[in-house]
Amino acid sequence: MLALTTRQRDILRVILDVNRPIGSVELAEILHLTPRQVTYNMQGVRVWLKQHDQDLAILPGVGFVVPIASDHARELIQQINIQSGLQIILSVSQRQQLLALFLLTRTEPFILAQLEQISQVSRMTIIKDLDEIEKWFQEQKIRLVRKPHFGTQVGGSERDCQQALAELLWGETPFSTAPVTVITHADGLKFNLQGDSQSLQLVEYINDFIASLHMRRIIGLVAKAEEQLGGRFTDDAVLHLALVFAIMSNRVQSGNHINVNDELLASLQSGRMWPVASYIASRLGRESNSIWKPSDVAGVAMEMMAAPRNEIFPGELERESDFSALSERLMEHISLAFGISKLKHDRILQNGLLNNIVPACFRQRFNLWFPLALNNDGLPERYEKEHVVADEISRIVYEFTGVNLPQSEINNLVVLLRAAFIRNRSYRFEHVFVICPSGMATAQLLVARLHARFPNLSNLEVISLRDLTPPLVSSADLILTTVPLPRQYANSPKVIQVHPLLMPEDIETITQFLS
Repeated sequence: MLALTTRQRDILRVILDVNRPIGSVELAEILHLTPRQVTYNMQGVRVWLKQHDQDLAILPGVGFVVPIASDHARELIQQINIQSGLQIILSVSQRQQLLALFLLTRTEPFILAQLEQISQVSRMTIIKDLDEIEKWFQEQKIRLVRKPHFGTQVGGSERDCQQALAELLWGETPFSTAPVTVITHADGLKFNLQGDSQSLQLVEYINDFIASLHMRRIIGLVAKAEEQLGGRFTDDAVLHLALVFAIMSNRVQSGNHINVNDELLASLQSGRMWPVASYIASRLGRESNSIWKPSDVAGVAMEMMAAPRNEIFPGELERESDFSALSERLMEHISLAFGISKLKHDRILQNGLLNNIVPACFRQRFNLWFPLALNNDGLPERYEKEHVVADEISRIVYEFTGVNLPQSEINNLVVLLRAAFIRNRSYRFEHVFVICPSGMATAQLLVARLHARFPNLSNLEVISLRDLTPPLVSSADLILTTVPLPRQYANSPKVIQVHPLLMPEDIETITQFLS
């Protein structure tokens, strides 16, 4: 009886699970394959179904479907899940990620024959994979030593190797189109190929490595650090810190330690973050029965200083007086740039700037990696004023700190500036009419919700639909109605139809109008 490959199994699982016709393009998107790869594997799927007295129907222009009842489909899925002897097929992306992780976590060289054996691919395929991995390693300042009669081995500083491991496990590399891991607050670090770990030696090794990181437990340790610091990191930053600390713990346990120069070490030891970093290192060392050097504790401190937070930690700016002066200068500049005097006193904006700029400066100062996907907000180019002011802020930050903010950080500043402008600008809406024919009670409820959501719209006047006239419509700055207006008024750009309870989509539409 024919055994499915893991790729054929995954294709069949999706077909049975959706229980409707599904095309090769949609299957390819779900499984991170190409439509050609999907089509190539369909013959094996068809044969396996025949062996189980089922047919794979192909509907031209529609897709593939197994015409059976949903309960029977679930039974087949159960058979697939318990089937042994599957031949695992890795995508190029998956294989290169696994090989990179393997090389970064081994200290001894491996010859090509050994890499062929654990990957179950040809020598030429291994060589091509190593070429791609080597390009990325070079960007990370890591050497991939490849010598005849010696083998392949990674060389580089411990700190660079740890950051490369973090990028791989986060799924942010050129060959991470099909990430082999997923990170969540509920499950920590999850290996997507865990169910196939017995099918291939390379997959089994990486599964054991990821299981040894215990990231879920370390998420709780980061929460303890937040308590000691008196503030909170952003949710995404907590996951990033937990991953980095898990990798550090694993590496220290293996006898690998980062190097930190004496001047930086002394500066960190006198800082407010050091006792908390020492606490984390002590807990991790006790759990793994390993000894953390002061340089490792320094690594923990630097990562926490560079992590985005929801608010500046108490006392954080006392030793960093430059940031306090920088904050005042930025608020003054923004107020003048927009011509809105009260922007200078917008504490929400000030806190937002500090929460972004302070960690960004530390990341640049310590040369630390942070996931781009978590720090890549932005607005379209049409918000020209905000983009110009954000660039000016970046130049001021450089004058004060000597740090060039990356474009991703400047994009964040654009978003903060736009939000502050919307909060503080003067609304010139003197005539806002509310039309609600269903009764005064509903009208008052709508007006109350509008006041709560848009306090700047203070002049709200409820009028009857019957009193609506062309001169009245012409004089209005905005008309909010719960019913369609007569045809002659319906297409006016001033008219917005809303639900009497003011739904989220209504709030979004009004916000866009005001913006």
